[in-house]
Amino acid sequence: MHCLDRCAENRPIAAKRVDATRTALILLAAGALALTGCAPTPLPTYEAVRGEAQAAMQRVVDELPAGLEVAKNPSDNPFGCSGDGVFYTGQWTIDTPESFDGQAFVDGLPAALGEDFLVEETRLELSYPAVSFIATGYANSTVDVSVLTRDEGIVVDILSTSRCAQRPATEAPQRLTPHP
Repeated sequence: MHCLDRCAENRPIAAKRVDATRTALILLAAGALALTGCAPTPLPTYEAVRGEAQAAMQRVVDELPAGLEVAKNPSDNPFGCSGDGVFYTGQWTIDTPESFDGQAFVDGLPAALGEDFLVEETRLELSYPAVSFIATGYANSTVDVSVLTRDEGIVVDILSTSRCAQRPATEAPQRLTPHP
């Protein structure tokens, strides 16, 4: 048998130790990764992501003139997302005075909200003032702000969607109301 340098018997003992050490380090590194960064991260609670999205919406409301009434859509039913997860979608509407300049409000909103809100380009041609954000300071909730003219006057419409979360422990069943 002529294996010369390739046979383990012919290799120096120091080379065998390097191979054993290298193997041990690789196994140790793989084990450390399995215990830390590569383990699946559990989804946050629905209550937590709802709070993040609503806090982002409130930040927009804080930029409106004081004393305006916020109508919060009462629907709080979660919508399905990745796997068994759900996300929160909230919609708030604020009636504004006749003198409210919706275009100026939308134009000034990115600077007023600061670095916690990144403008998201939508590429949509809209006939009303609107801006979309990724609220990085609020766990990347999306926030869409539109100024709309309705029969009752000018309203600011705020729509926010949270990141994916765990299903709430007690989901309110969706009820259908029979027609009389």
